[in-house]
Amino acid sequence: MGTSKFKCVLFDWDLTLTRVVGDVSPEERLTALFQKEGLPYTLAEVEKAIRSYKREVKTGQLKRIGKKQTQREIAQYYRDVLTRLDHMDLDWELMNRLYDAYSYLPHSLYEDVLPLLKRLKKQGFRLGIISNHSRLIRPVIEKTLRDFVQPEHIIISQEEGVHKPAKTIFKLASNRVGHLPEACVFVGNDLYVDAVGAVTAGEYGLGLWLDRDLDSRSLSGLPGRVYRINSLMLVLDYLTSS
Repeated sequence: MGTSKFKCVLFDWDLTLTRVVGDVSPEERLTALFQKEGLPYTLAEVEKAIRSYKREVKTGQLKRIGKKQTQREIAQYYRDVLTRLDHMDLDWELMNRLYDAYSYLPHSLYEDVLPLLKRLKKQGFRLGIISNHSRLIRPVIEKTLRDFVQPEHIIISQEEGVHKPAKTIFKLASNRVGHLPEACVFVGNDLYVDAVGAVTAGEYGLGLWLDRDLDSRSLSGLPGRVYRINSLMLVLDYLTSS
């Protein structure tokens, strides 16, 4: 591990370490989820429904938050889209079933994941996961990362009853991996929920925003210890330079 002041690296799961249904749009991913659960809507129909939803939110006709992190928020989004598809069954039981079913969509690791995890493990860093997800994702993560992450170092929001970017889940994770928050680094694909949340709420030593899509947003005005990377392998640069 050399002279790095950091002792552990924790990661988000979806769209940080793993693709869901491949390199596809959110609309394609939602269509795949609906179809998996027997809701036979086409991509064009789902895209039209989402455009309508976004237009109503933008004009103030529909009051909704931007980033959806909790099970309730995500289930509400499914309900909103299905409403605009004129779907008859809008019961919360279906929405929660969709939330859980997302765990069973096909996934594949990004190409830079295993090379990074192998390097981190060799250098002695403790590794973990913090994911806003259904508890049904646990066996998927455990099987996929069994050579790198201990099961007790996988923190899933539905199991804990708290989600990112709450202070509680970040502190819980650092406690589980056995290190102080300032010795921990968090890497995720959401700037505010992951990178900023880890530093400001979780008091982590470093928050790295994995921006695979090269977002054009400026990082000016963000708290210190938050940085943008576009490849997971760049995590190593921040660990060794600290």
